[in-house]
Amino acid sequence: MKKTLCLLLAFLMAFSLAACKRTPKEDDQPTEAPTQAPTASPEATEQPTEVPTEIPTEVPTEVPTEAPTTPPVEEDTEADAAFRELDLQIFRDMVVSSSSTYNQYIVSDPAKFGIDPADVNPGWGEYSYESNRESMEYYRGILEELENIDYDRLNTMNRRAYDFLKNKLEYELKYEDYYYYQEPLEPMNGYHTMLPLSMICFTIRQKEDVDAYMFLIEDLERLLGQIGQFEVEKAEHGLFMCETALDQVVESCRNMAAMGEDSMLVTYFETVLEKAKELGFTDKECEKLRKQNKETVLKHVLPAYTALADTLEAHREDCTEFTGAVGRSQEAKDYFVLSALDEGATLGTMSEAVKLLESMGQGTYEEMFRAAYSSSDVLSRYGEPISFGTVEDNVAWLEDFIKVYYPALPDYTLEYITIPEDIAEDFSPAAYLNPAFDDYYDNVMLINPTSEGAKELLTVAHETIPGHMYQFLFTRDLPGLSLTQQVMEPNGYAEAWTVFTEHFVATHCDDIGKDFCTMMNCESAFCNVYMPAYISIKVNYNGWNKDRVAAYLSGYGLDGAADIFYEYAVTMPTYAMSYAIGYSYLYDIYNNANVKTPEEHIAFFEKYLSFGPDYMDVMRRSMME
Repeated sequence: MKKTLCLLLAFLMAFSLAACKRTPKEDDQPTEAPTQAPTASPEATEQPTEVPTEIPTEVPTEVPTEAPTTPPVEEDTEADAAFRELDLQIFRDMVVSSSSTYNQYIVSDPAKFGIDPADVNPGWGEYSYESNRESMEYYRGILEELENIDYDRLNTMNRRAYDFLKNKLEYELKYEDYYYYQEPLEPMNGYHTMLPLSMICFTIRQKEDVDAYMFLIEDLERLLGQIGQFEVEKAEHGLFMCETALDQVVESCRNMAAMGEDSMLVTYFETVLEKAKELGFTDKECEKLRKQNKETVLKHVLPAYTALADTLEAHREDCTEFTGAVGRSQEAKDYFVLSALDEGATLGTMSEAVKLLESMGQGTYEEMFRAAYSSSDVLSRYGEPISFGTVEDNVAWLEDFIKVYYPALPDYTLEYITIPEDIAEDFSPAAYLNPAFDDYYDNVMLINPTSEGAKELLTVAHETIPGHMYQFLFTRDLPGLSLTQQVMEPNGYAEAWTVFTEHFVATHCDDIGKDFCTMMNCESAFCNVYMPAYISIKVNYNGWNKDRVAAYLSGYGLDGAADIFYEYAVTMPTYAMSYAIGYSYLYDIYNNANVKTPEEHIAFFEKYLSFGPDYMDVMRRSMME
């Protein structure tokens, strides 16, 4: 979306932020050590009924990637030049659509990409039916321009980028008829929680950034109002959120409004002022900015949260049933299929995704028990932290670890920023901010001071190396990789790598005990990655009710967990899909590769990452060639 998609890029900053939360919360996880594993997954052979092919929400047909009739032309051609120009233009459009997006992706050299800072939209972008319609027209225009490029004259890398872009745009166009099915206010990671967090992620590097920050603060009131209007329109179409979600979102908005002068938007601004002083702002200018920010937050932003809560509350009678998508309508089910597979980064079918998901879930479950009973002391360590001490200690160990198994990275720096405690409850244990395009060597990890999980080795590995940070550094450093592959990276591609990273580090961590680490990692992956995704599919696609969910969970000794899993399936149906479906593909890719030695791993990882971001079924086929 020229506008709407780019607005979302402000949250994609590494969200990583939203994406790297865990499901369920720590208090909802099993507290008992694993019991004996069943020999097979309960109901594992049940396959969802495939969506009829005539339904318009069918996932887009994948662009064929078989070799064309003419051999690839690797020298630079007019077609390559035309594609690179289109690729750059899309990147420009996305970056200048919001000052938040611009701040995230451009550090100091906009001219490198032909960008004029004066063209940057100073606000958050639009959230409206009209802007969505404009986005769809923009996509169609890009597809028409792609048609004018001679595919057979593209080099191998650009052909792959062409296929990816075409698939991505066709996927986005499938959403056109489902505008009111989207939900910007999901309880855990909706706009109401992500907008304040995005202000923390806004980097002050030059004086103009201070002005941009101030404008974004002022523009929050307008955007929250547009989101409220969208929810009114959803209610008018009979597609309002369920009452359970409504209660949580309204409570979150009212809590935000009640913070008053203790709001992080007020308290964090002192950090902004520190940067401003370093850039030459006088004490008088800083005091004026402090007063302006405080007044904007207290008189406009926080009241906008109250207004949003009131708007939502006024439509309580319009709440939809607390049931899965299939129980609401065929169209709701179709939308679930589209969005679940999209989040999972696959162009394939639901039955294929479920088959891989079940294989990954069963394999993870069995591996957990093999590790747990591999020696007499492993189970006795259940629940111990997996850590070498501080976050810095864990990073130091990981830096030595990747030298053995992974391709070398360019030099980089890593800064640690602690988030304000008043938003810690809505924040993951840690997060990594996507790096800029003109200077990707400086990296930032956000740390939740209230979470012990931030100090866990596998959390640090997930966010930094060899997880998100490693993947981004490797990708940014790839010569000739298209910009659109990077800025439109599918969530499932990114999270497949990080979930795999946690498992790979755990199974190779001899210094703490790889069997112990494997047991703990597999339990987490099974309960927090596989299970919420699988149950969501069963609830939203197959029509399971809570009793059916409870019976399934009971087969794994997870009695009493049905309420939380069912709630997540209804209120955040695709939340776990990027982790679970994406990882299911990479789990299958890795197991089929049968790599053993450090040298084989280096070659495997280099081949995988060198393709650049793509859909996971495309990656699977490419890795098997």
